[in-house]
Amino acid sequence: MFATIQSDSPHLLVHRMDALFVGLQHEADTYIATTSDLSSWSLSILNRLNDYVAIVVPPLKLRIRSVSLQLVTPQRIEVRVAGTTHLLVVFAPGELLAAEIAFLRQCAHKKLTTPQLITADVSYNLIPVGVMVCTHCAGSPLCDVADETMYRVGARQVGRLLRTLHMQTMPGWGAPTMLNTWDSANWRDVLKHWMQQQTPLLEFTSPAMQTASFRIWHELINDDYLRSITPVCIHGALACNNVYVTLHSHVQLEGLVRPSSIIAGDAMFDLASVMRSAMPLPFRQGIIEGYTVSMPLRSDEVLRVKRLSVLWRVFDLLVHPDVDEVTLAASTHAALDALLV
Repeated sequence: MFATIQSDSPHLLVHRMDALFVGLQHEADTYIATTSDLSSWSLSILNRLNDYVAIVVPPLKLRIRSVSLQLVTPQRIEVRVAGTTHLLVVFAPGELLAAEIAFLRQCAHKKLTTPQLITADVSYNLIPVGVMVCTHCAGSPLCDVADETMYRVGARQVGRLLRTLHMQTMPGWGAPTMLNTWDSANWRDVLKHWMQQQTPLLEFTSPAMQTASFRIWHELINDDYLRSITPVCIHGALACNNVYVTLHSHVQLEGLVRPSSIIAGDAMFDLASVMRSAMPLPFRQGIIEGYTVSMPLRSDEVLRVKRLSVLWRVFDLLVHPDVDEVTLAASTHAALDALLV
């Protein structure tokens, strides 16, 4: 829904803005009516989306032309606001937004190609959900680029950005809380929490899977290779759909978006996530080429990438809806055995 404000009359400005918010709620209601698997959290936000946006946007004093729903996931809703500038209003649980806010602030220190944070509130004092306003990235996701060469060049730019990002040390592990404290004691605790929170690893009862779980904890997470690591800023959710680019005669990186709830840890966690077989080959190649253009990986970094890649492989299998315990156990044992060769 698009509308143009053609008068500076305060009354007309308010009327136009109200009309845009009504149109946004209609879009949200249509999405609810046509989507069957919405989470209860998403549904609660979508039902009052216009009210929440009407509280957050007016103080920004923008001349708004359009407001539209851009993304809905189980724990994240994005609304694009176009006017004198293009902004993104993000609604998410406060503990998740706290990580993203810290990530964007850290990137701003080095002027990296990420969205610029405008304002944020995770206190729930303004509305009963965490909210963040940042600049909207131009272009489209890298996964939409059809030309393989352009795709790989775009990934190289991400690799170079990651190298700079990983040079920034962080004050703690994992992510800050909504009160800006860092509660995780070390990297191992972060990985344990990540695996336990995202997957049913502790719920398996078969002897084969219990043995595999034991090996995961002791050969991957509790192994000495995780000692003496300095926490640095990481993205934690690298994927081609979280990379925005524009295409002309060349490809230009416009933004690295949507970091995970882990934004401080081992830099090799990011590279290991890219090396998963589910990632397109040009993406994997381009990331590594860009990351190592100024210096190659050290031998200890290569070792950590290999081990963390196994952890990512187990994670992918755990969240796959069709993988049974026998397949999971066999794949886990095979991956761990390969590290010993």
